[in-house]
Amino acid sequence: MKTRYVVLVLLSVIMFTNNSCDEDDRFPQDDPEQVEFTATNYIYEGDLRKYYLETENTRLSADIAIWQQIPDSDPGYNDAQASITQANIAIANNNEESQSIISPENAFLIPPRIPPVPPAPSPCLCLTEFNTFRNIIFQPGTNILSLNITSVANQNTLVNTNANSQIHTIENTNGLGKYQSFGFSEDGFTGEVMITVVTANGSYSILANLVNL
Repeated sequence: MKTRYVVLVLLSVIMFTNNSCDEDDRFPQDDPEQVEFTATNYIYEGDLRKYYLETENTRLSADIAIWQQIPDSDPGYNDAQASITQANIAIANNNEESQSIISPENAFLIPPRIPPVPPAPSPCLCLTEFNTFRNIIFQPGTNILSLNITSVANQNTLVNTNANSQIHTIENTNGLGKYQSFGFSEDGFTGEVMITVVTANGSYSILANLVNL
């Protein structure tokens, strides 16, 4: 009887240990090491989104200028006027979204970014960034993000994260501050790239020029 009791106790301990390990696997612990953010080692998804909205508004404004040249005697006049109305609505919505994007230093109390001065003349109509960033900070409320950076010159993939990539939490943000870390396949890369961001709200792409610090 005593031997049977000891065996039952040992089995209970083993089962408890296995269950604890399973729970640890399902619910990862806090990140053991936090990235120390600097002014040049991260990009902010909000900044990328703002630039995208600005370029969209520039494109829409150019379209409006063309549609406004269509005379009322033209068969396409009514369609042009409808397009102008829709474009103005889109511009207003883009401006509203852009103004609602909070800066990372205000949202998460981290060092503000120092953007590079665009070269003159600029090689492209694009966002100029230092090539030293190795983290992307999500906008508040974003929980899933994929980042793809591709060289324009040869279409090589420089950075590629996805929904399965590890997401870290920024300290002292009550779980609201999130980021992904990554590496470049070509260290020290400079030149034009296409940056594509995918979130639960959709996807967008922008042209950027990476320069040395």
